[in-house]
Amino acid sequence: MCYKIIQYAEYSCSHQTVTRQQVVDCRKRDCRFSPSHQTGTHSCASTCSQRMLPDQGLIMEQSSTPCPRCAGVMNGH
Repeated sequence: MCYKIIQYAEYSCSHQTVTRQQVVDCRKRDCRFSPSHQTGTHSCASTCSQRMLPDQGLIMEQSSTPCPRCAGVMNGH
């Protein structure tokens, strides 16, 4: 089954922001999310995967400063 890779930046306050998302194609003909999904007449709901695998999160950047929201709170804004 297909799944998403979600890349994050993590701040010193432990908050994370999404920096990039991409779908990983399983290349299976019986996955409705794959570009390889069969296009001919078939019973998709009963023969094909109707869900993606769980998202996979990766922290790709780490910052030594708090996120903009926390930085505003810490500075009294």
